[in-house]
Amino acid sequence: MNPADYSILDLIPQRPPFVMIDQLTEAGDKSAKGRLFIRESNVLCHNGFLQEAGLMECIAQTAAAYTGYLLLSAKKEVSKGYIGAIKNFVVHSLPEVNTEIQSEIIVENELLGYTIITGRIIQQSTVLAACEMRILLEPKAESKLPQA
Repeated sequence: MNPADYSILDLIPQRPPFVMIDQLTEAGDKSAKGRLFIRESNVLCHNGFLQEAGLMECIAQTAAAYTGYLLLSAKKEVSKGYIGAIKNFVVHSLPEVNTEIQSEIIVENELLGYTIITGRIIQQSTVLAACEMRILLEPKAESKLPQA
């Protein structure tokens, strides 16, 4: 199934009003792309612009959607993830409401339970923001079946 065929709420653990990605548009071997149409009602908008936290969260939720897509494709349950660290977060400009942004992530490494990604927010071929994130997935509890 194509990632764009999934409802975003099936791919990520976040729920409104804190959903910062509308659709996962592409999912490759170690990369993904998403999109967000910025509405004025977005909780991370202020004075007509999506704020830095919204850009950061859009990158994180693109990574979450990518992981959710991989898990659902493998017939597994979607896991919660937590941002462990953010490095080199640079914002060049903030996008206005009633515009669309694209998010891109690349999985750089997986180490000691962390997934290390680089992410970017792009609008009309201009990079608005970029960073590196370390994301930790919540381990699934193994079910303990009663012994017969």
